[in-house]
Amino acid sequence: MTDAPPRPPYEVAHLTEIAHSPSGPSHSFQLVGEWKQVRHHFAITEFAANAFVATAAGQEIVHEHFERPNDDQSDIGDEELYYIASGSAVVKLDDEVRDVGEGTFVFIGDPFVVRSVTAKEPGTVVLTFGTNPGVAFAVSDFEKSVTPSPRWSDPGRPVPRA
Repeated sequence: MTDAPPRPPYEVAHLTEIAHSPSGPSHSFQLVGEWKQVRHHFAITEFAANAFVATAAGQEIVHEHFERPNDDQSDIGDEELYYIASGSAVVKLDDEVRDVGEGTFVFIGDPFVVRSVTAKEPGTVVLTFGTNPGVAFAVSDFEKSVTPSPRWSDPGRPVPRA
């Protein structure tokens, strides 16, 4: 049992209110900039949500990767959606390189596309969302070793009001 309060039915938070998480021991790379675990902050249970914030130009704030199968035993990895919320970046998708700016969406439906995002300026913010279609959501191995304790005593879905 925890001394944490019960989960509220809704919540609002500014990016600066969401804690920065460092790279964990299971990561084969070192994160740069700031990683904000949006999914964890709001206890989202159905999809991954993160924010990556560049603290300097040239930072690869979404590391080069493809989506491996997660612990959900599915055959493929997640679909991902990136949103450039501020600043500008270079997005690499396999052999294609694109300069993108604030307001740009990038959808990667094929989990085997190798992708990365490099900030062109400090303060660039990239929001990332992902889920594995048709499979119950599972927290990725990427997140498991660094996720802080829940903020609520009942971090699952809140009970709907009647």
